Amino acid sequence: MFVSVGRWCARRPKRTIAAWLLLLLALGAAVALCGRVTSEAVSIPGSDSQAAADAARAFPGSASGKQPLVLHTGAGGADLTSAGARDAVAAAARNIAGVDHVVAVTTPYEGAGRAAMSADGHTAFLSVELDVTDRDITPEVTRRIVDAARPAEAAGIEVTPGGSLAAAADKGSTRHSEIIGLLAALAILWFGFRSAVAATVPLIAAVVGLGVSLSVVGLLGHLMDMPSAGSTIAAMIGLGVGVDYSLFCLTRFRELLGDGASVEDAAALTTAASGKAVAFAGCAVVAALASLALGGLPLLHALALAPGIAVLVAVAATLTLLPALFALLGRSLAPTPTAAAPVALDSAVPDPAAVRGPAASDVPALGPVAPDAATASGPVATDAAAGGGWRRIAERVARQPWRHLIGALLLVAVLAAPAAGLTFGQLDGGDKVSSTASRTAYDRLAGAFGPGANGPLQVTDALPDPASGPTDPRVDKVTDALKDTPGVAAVGPPQLSPDGRTARWQVTPTTAPGDPETARLVHRLRESTLPAATADTGHDAHVSGAPAAQLDLNDRLSRRLPAIIAFVLVIAALLLLLAFRSVVVAATAAVLNLVSVAAAYGVLTALFQQGWGAGALGLDGPVPIPGYVPLLMFAVLFGLSMDYEVFLLSAVREAYLKSGDHRGSVITGLARTGGIITSAALIMVCVFLSYLLSDDPVVKMFGIGLATAVALDATLVRGLLVPAAMILLGKANWWLPGWLDRALPRIDIEGGDHAPPPGPATEPEPGPEAEPDPEAAPPVTVRKT
Repeated sequence: MFVSVGRWCARRPKRTIAAWLLLLLALGAAVALCGRVTSEAVSIPGSDSQAAADAARAFPGSASGKQPLVLHTGAGGADLTSAGARDAVAAAARNIAGVDHVVAVTTPYEGAGRAAMSADGHTAFLSVELDVTDRDITPEVTRRIVDAARPAEAAGIEVTPGGSLAAAADKGSTRHSEIIGLLAALAILWFGFRSAVAATVPLIAAVVGLGVSLSVVGLLGHLMDMPSAGSTIAAMIGLGVGVDYSLFCLTRFRELLGDGASVEDAAALTTAASGKAVAFAGCAVVAALASLALGGLPLLHALALAPGIAVLVAVAATLTLLPALFALLGRSLAPTPTAAAPVALDSAVPDPAAVRGPAASDVPALGPVAPDAATASGPVATDAAAGGGWRRIAERVARQPWRHLIGALLLVAVLAAPAAGLTFGQLDGGDKVSSTASRTAYDRLAGAFGPGANGPLQVTDALPDPASGPTDPRVDKVTDALKDTPGVAAVGPPQLSPDGRTARWQVTPTTAPGDPETARLVHRLRESTLPAATADTGHDAHVSGAPAAQLDLNDRLSRRLPAIIAFVLVIAALLLLLAFRSVVVAATAAVLNLVSVAAAYGVLTALFQQGWGAGALGLDGPVPIPGYVPLLMFAVLFGLSMDYEVFLLSAVREAYLKSGDHRGSVITGLARTGGIITSAALIMVCVFLSYLLSDDPVVKMFGIGLATAVALDATLVRGLLVPAAMILLGKANWWLPGWLDRALPRIDIEGGDHAPPPGPATEPEPGPEAEPDPEAAPPVTVRKT
């Protein structure tokens, strides 16, 4: 199938490229018409906070709730209670009420809004209600509301949006990060290929795939709650794997051209070999992301779906768009005879088809092929010469495997040590960059009303019988219990639903939303205060609000984390077992993949949770790590590491079946793959690190964590740990019980579509030597690279 797909696209390059461009334009037009929608709403089925949120639906109100528009005057400015300030704020409120989607505006001078005025009179806020949900509040809506408040600004009052209005205003584009990542990839590719044309091909495929996937993710926001981090992670992963997948295929294509294959045949064989490996690697990433479904959270589903779409689109572009580009550019991509030899990207690429032993049917029919690959043009290195630097590293590891294994593990232990203190926390506006609206509004409200004003709790109580009013004794009992609870700064007056069966209170903590003391307050309310106040009454009381929802989210993730890790480990081991038919290789690789993840967790904990070097990251100090960040990183990294694992092990397996030398096969495998793995990883690291320019701490976490893990995986793990472990295990690397050998399906990860089933290579039966046929065509020799 892969040969057919590659050949079909290579024969119709303009039609294939036009189809991709048409798809990109159609999706872009759909996004322009419908818009990209994101939502930070967190739904946690079965949790206490979700029960409280469901009960609150009994109360009438706007779709978005009350969004604050913070008003502030400096110490030397006019008091907001002065006549001039009152008139300016009232004029601003009237203007805001006329903005599209605004249904109500409450000023701090009205009875319902008096609590919105600070004691010193220098800070207050308008409560703005809209007829759209939080997910539909766009930067344009926020801009129009702030513009409507110009009468207040003209009176010297600073106006800052808060809540969802601020979140919309702070939605910055990551385009600058993507451009920087692409430029870094271009520089690495040009240095490797020494060809501007060859260097741009992976970028073209990656950019087209990125545009398609981001458009799809943006449109999905209309159907489900898609957090803003979803599209950023999709861009980060999609761009990285898109360039990497194209790089692997382009390297194979250039070598086939160098061996004398025709352009069409080279494109078809590349799709059949490297393209199949790309499909396997992409499916491994998607399978790892699918493990997040075990979390049982819509948030995790969205955060897994977004990068999953990006990976699948990157695979599709590699299998179809890339062969078309190969055919269109033709021999302008071929290595030149005068090209410099020590180029890492043109080192010999292993042919894992050879793990089945040599067979003529491994190679589909080709066009004219050079009779002798040694005379083919291009810097195609021989096995002995390939990867000189990595060969020396491999030889040193082979001479002292225990020393390198223990040394690498000690280094990982040092990097991973801070992860022992990793805890899941909650980000709030105080963790944002100081220049953002969210941070400014947070600081203004915290300074005027206390830190808890930025994360009030909502307590709901479902009554068995309707209450007579807000002073019903049952309601008063709960009100008094809430006021007497340690850690509560204020309790708003109780509200009753129209049917009188549900009561609601707003509880302001004494601490900030992300403070661990606020989490303790939530536990205290749920475990002691409310049960005591509603004992033997049939009441059903719950606690919600952003701090409570985040607490429930982190608790759910902590409970599900072991199951998700176990699932990913089993999936990775099974995929490697199918690929290499070795229990030891599968188990060892799956366990060693944990090494880079553990080190990434340690770096993440040190930099963010403990605040080491936070200033260099653009942060004011330590910030908590949301539970979904390590979880999503784990799934993504395990999927990405499968690509490098398959590439290295394929080369080792091929060399072993050719020579039977365990030690030499490891050296050869690392020498032949070290250069391209390092180059591919360097590209991905540059892409990930470019996202440190984002103001969002979560995006910074993903950038640092993914870059650290990929860098360690491609160097420390693949360069030292895996070779040292394989040398020490020797022949046991390829152990497979007979019953399992018979039970496993036989698949071909990177060979031709017409390859025979795997099995040990055997010598042909001796027989009479055939007489040469003078009319027969000369033999065709194809060097496996």
